[in-house]
Amino acid sequence: MPGPTVPSKIRVAHVITRLVLGGAQENTLLTAARLDRSKYEVTLISGPTAGPEGSLEDRLPPGVAFERIPELVRHPHPAKDLAAAGRLYALTRRDRYHIVHTHTTKAGILGRLTARLAHVPIVIHTPHGHAFHGYINRSGSEALRHVERWLARWTDQIVCLTEAERQDHLRFGVGPNELFTVIHSGVDVDRFQNAQVDLGAKRRELGLRPGAPLVGCVARLVPVKGVDCLLEAVPMIRSSVPAATVVFVGDGPMRPRLEERARLLGLNGAVAFLGLRRDVPELMPLFDVVVLPSLNEGMGRAAVEALAAGRPVVGSRVSGIQDIVTDEETGFLVPPADPSALARAIVRCLTDPAGASAMGRKGQTAAQAYSVDRMIDKIERLYAHWLEIKKPKH
Repeated sequence: MPGPTVPSKIRVAHVITRLVLGGAQENTLLTAARLDRSKYEVTLISGPTAGPEGSLEDRLPPGVAFERIPELVRHPHPAKDLAAAGRLYALTRRDRYHIVHTHTTKAGILGRLTARLAHVPIVIHTPHGHAFHGYINRSGSEALRHVERWLARWTDQIVCLTEAERQDHLRFGVGPNELFTVIHSGVDVDRFQNAQVDLGAKRRELGLRPGAPLVGCVARLVPVKGVDCLLEAVPMIRSSVPAATVVFVGDGPMRPRLEERARLLGLNGAVAFLGLRRDVPELMPLFDVVVLPSLNEGMGRAAVEALAAGRPVVGSRVSGIQDIVTDEETGFLVPPADPSALARAIVRCLTDPAGASAMGRKGQTAAQAYSVDRMIDKIERLYAHWLEIKKPKH
């Protein structure tokens, strides 16, 4: 009798907790959408999409199967976690995936565990940064490191978004060097390089004063993004550049607190909260400088988007940002949680337009390394590598 044949299409499941506006979710959707349909049959598995960050579910790619697991929630919940694991296991057994590719911490824990129990041949995990600091308390971070070290033994490859993230995993002893590979999160660079926008009309639409220097921050309004640090820097920025306005693009649970703090600081007219926007490529050209004050960041898609738009970036010297922004060349790197240092770097950009413009030009060249096509090519090469090693038959 003839032996089993290699399947005509490789069945891949991408697992993530929720499809809100965010870098990990954008990356996951782009990967699911762009994988070669002649080779891969793709399923996207997600928990409920909830939160003030806004939903990406209206961008689910055609031709990609979608499965909802209501109990797959972001925060620890023993009863729901057990139920989610059971549903993931049953789904994985039913559809007999050749590759399970998990994204972010919670989905990575439950997805990898159930994939191995269901005897999935290839298990890949993309943390999209890590939660070893900046998200939870010290004891929680230490417990998470132990969990990640244990799960690493059940993972064929861990995909880091930057070299800095890879080094963090090695420093924390998550696994051996060969377990990790670096694949930058893909950004639709052309949308930002070639955005056509009437700057004056856009300012009027948003209620921003004509001619005022604008400092942009595109981020979820959550503590780990360091947005409170940027708000505290505004009085110092205004003392040197009185007309400057800091513009927050995004939403999140911190917004009411930030708005109240801005009122207490007397920053009326100095700060604008635009909320959720789908026109970020049109907003980037408005900004004289873009700021990422994060305490922890997997890569910093907004930094790449800003560079592609020709804007200098001021970012915290943390995690992936320091791989994206070249200090003194495409922007400035400053210590995290330091409003004074943040303000000084922003003022340097605002008071030296020629230097900022030169940084922007260098940034546009640097942004090409983060294109979606490059990301998909590397992911497909990674899949092919493990398919050749494991040779799944079913």
